[in-house]
Amino acid sequence: MFMSETNIPVQSLKTLIITMISAVLLAFFVLIAIVGPAEYAIDPTGLGKALGLTVLAQPIEQSQKSVLACPTGNDLLDWQDIVMITIPAASELEYKFYLDQQAEMAYAWASDGAQLYFDFHGEPVGNKTGYFKSYQETTASKAEGVLVAPFTGTHGWYWKNESSKPATVTLKTKGQYRVKGLI
Repeated sequence: MFMSETNIPVQSLKTLIITMISAVLLAFFVLIAIVGPAEYAIDPTGLGKALGLTVLAQPIEQSQKSVLACPTGNDLLDWQDIVMITIPAASELEYKFYLDQQAEMAYAWASDGAQLYFDFHGEPVGNKTGYFKSYQETTASKAEGVLVAPFTGTHGWYWKNESSKPATVTLKTKGQYRVKGLI
């Protein structure tokens, strides 16, 4: 059986060129408005920021810093590090430091008024059993003191916000430690 006629429409050269130029322009727009802000934090149109795409271009450490903020003022003279940590409603998180055995860390933290369950504790480096030592475990809106690390490892706080609103904790520290941050 021979087919002498097909039902496939043939496009003209003009239609193909217009389609190709349209595709290139659309790809360029997607590159500038979406890929640039999301991958490289380059946002000449402002659309990437409006859509929240510029956050995707930040490294992990930068993404965590969006939850943390350093206030300014006289407190900076008294403390080595000051961070504000937002704990979402009905959520929990940990903030840790690495201390060598017998290293000291002075601390003071206070919430924005919310009562938070917390466990100030430490885990020895290299421990695979899940062992941790609690230094203080209660529900409060603030705490302060000095930790002398009984062992080398991570030490810090687990906070649980059981309220229906986000809670902000301002944590001030100074001493011989390395900040691990949010865990």
